[in-house]
Amino acid sequence: MVSATSCINFAVIGHQDNWQNVERFVNGLRAPLQEKLSVEKIKNIFPFIPPRVIFNVKVRSATGDEITGIYIDTFIDPDKLDARYSKANIRKVIQAACCAEKKHPAITTLGGFTSIVQEGNFDSFPRNGTKFTTGNTLTAAYIVKGVEAAALHCNIHLGNSKLFVLGATGDIGMACTNYFKNKVKQLLLCARNPHRLQELAQRLLKEDVNTRYDVSVDELLPEADVIICVASSMGLNFTGCKRNVLICDAGYPKNLDSQMNDDLDVYLFHGGMGQVTKGFSFNPDYSNSIYLYPAPGIAHGCILEAMVLAFENKIESYSRKLR
Repeated sequence: MVSATSCINFAVIGHQDNWQNVERFVNGLRAPLQEKLSVEKIKNIFPFIPPRVIFNVKVRSATGDEITGIYIDTFIDPDKLDARYSKANIRKVIQAACCAEKKHPAITTLGGFTSIVQEGNFDSFPRNGTKFTTGNTLTAAYIVKGVEAAALHCNIHLGNSKLFVLGATGDIGMACTNYFKNKVKQLLLCARNPHRLQELAQRLLKEDVNTRYDVSVDELLPEADVIICVASSMGLNFTGCKRNVLICDAGYPKNLDSQMNDDLDVYLFHGGMGQVTKGFSFNPDYSNSIYLYPAPGIAHGCILEAMVLAFENKIESYSRKLR
């Protein structure tokens, strides 16, 4: 059980992005003497588990301040993240929002796919106190600054580069597109929805931004020098890309296999994340179940946005639907 706390500064609504993480996560919830469950057994019960608070989080700032948060898992099936399951997934996100509201956090953020499902539309959420944010603003900031730093490291001149944005019509994709529109040689934009894609591209063309767009990845991929992936798709095939292309995979779940750079001559990094230099801790301790990164204190930008807002006592829906 999660320990009671007198003041919850923030809440995070999230989900696990693959069954390996789910297995580790679910077995971490079970008592030490209980039998470990196989993935097959977990798949039979996982979709029926309602959203619930899993643990408390303590976060420490560089100035010595400390805030308390809670993590609420939606228990969204990682195999059911596409449009066919939107209604069921939205229902779980709304249930998680109601769960957060009962704990009275000052600010609640939508982590990973939960913000994509809602597209920043909070009209169906409870309105009894907590403010909701998607965290997309800080996530986009981490992505663009990460791309700039990585390009410098790889001796890639962005001004002479064609930038491919996969998932260009989502909030994060649009933010990245707008940031780089006058900083690169050409924008190559790809998204599922042809109407939204054309609308975005036509606006950019009216601004005299050199832009190509297509719903097909294969049509644009061979031209790209730099790629930003922020789509809600898994297992994409980038075998048609250039050698030494720089790829920022900022999707959740990850759009690309992390081992692809062993097969292709590319520079691949995971973007949209930052580091809490003074660290965070969980109660109960699930540090062996989630956020297993080589460096300590790593978290996604959507989660960090809620922490920053809580530290600054800036309690507002900072990031929400842009369209």
